Amino acid sequence: MITGLAVTLLSAVFYNIGLLVEKSALSALPALRVRQPLALLRTLFGRPMWLAGFGLMLLGLVCQVVGMALLPITVAQPMLAVGPAIVVAGSALVLKEPLSRADWTALAVIGCSLVMLGLSYDPGAERVGHGDHPGAVLAVALLSGALSIAIFTAAGRTGRAVAYGAAVGLLNGVGGLLGKACAAVVARDGQHALSVLLLTPYPYLVCVFSIAMLFALQIGLQRSRAAILVPAQVVVGNAHVMITGTLIFGEHLPANPVRLALRLTALAVSLTVLAVRNGVPEGRRRHPQVATGE
Repeated sequence: MITGLAVTLLSAVFYNIGLLVEKSALSALPALRVRQPLALLRTLFGRPMWLAGFGLMLLGLVCQVVGMALLPITVAQPMLAVGPAIVVAGSALVLKEPLSRADWTALAVIGCSLVMLGLSYDPGAERVGHGDHPGAVLAVALLSGALSIAIFTAAGRTGRAVAYGAAVGLLNGVGGLLGKACAAVVARDGQHALSVLLLTPYPYLVCVFSIAMLFALQIGLQRSRAAILVPAQVVVGNAHVMITGTLIFGEHLPANPVRLALRLTALAVSLTVLAVRNGVPEGRRRHPQVATGE
């Protein structure tokens, strides 16, 4: 239990510190264009600071897979909500982005939800799902990808950071679901997991959705405030993974009524972050706009 909780928290720390480093690097980059993906990749991968952030994000994703192999989805995924706390605080300290009352409210909400999640988990009673369900995983991935494209296109017209966050969150949610599928293979096959994993579609889909999320995230970060986009991304991604992953892998909520109440309250509290952020005016942009051309 302790190992799973620690690895999952490390995942959130690495991933979101990487986001902050990438955001800092993006402020000095020229406008990014969706219709020029090769130029976009050359621009990003030619910047050492951006590469450092990207490396931290990859390390966070590896820790996430390990955490999902050890914890139920409804514990591991919501714990990643500590990420917005890192980004919101870092945005104020490093990026000099102003914090509103809603930002501080989001921090308090996230802290409370993490405490409740820890108290709700009973490692002796909750089974971690390790089944293989490629058909269901593929269907969810394709539908979520199509919906993400539609939301991202709408975000390009409105410029709302919450919309960008929702689009990126859907892609991130698919990545989390694929991470759970990879974690199931790792937990089930042990020392032979790598060879078995390469025979499944999961690692290849992770690459596809990671690249899509990379494009969407960098453009969203350059167009809007990280303190709004990232919490929206995390909440949408968490909700996606918890709902689809729990159903697909057959995991169950706690049977104990007290633990169940804590878990459900923690999940509801985490999801309120999106509603809080959606009601906050974004104000004037402090970062260069990305050239249109989606």
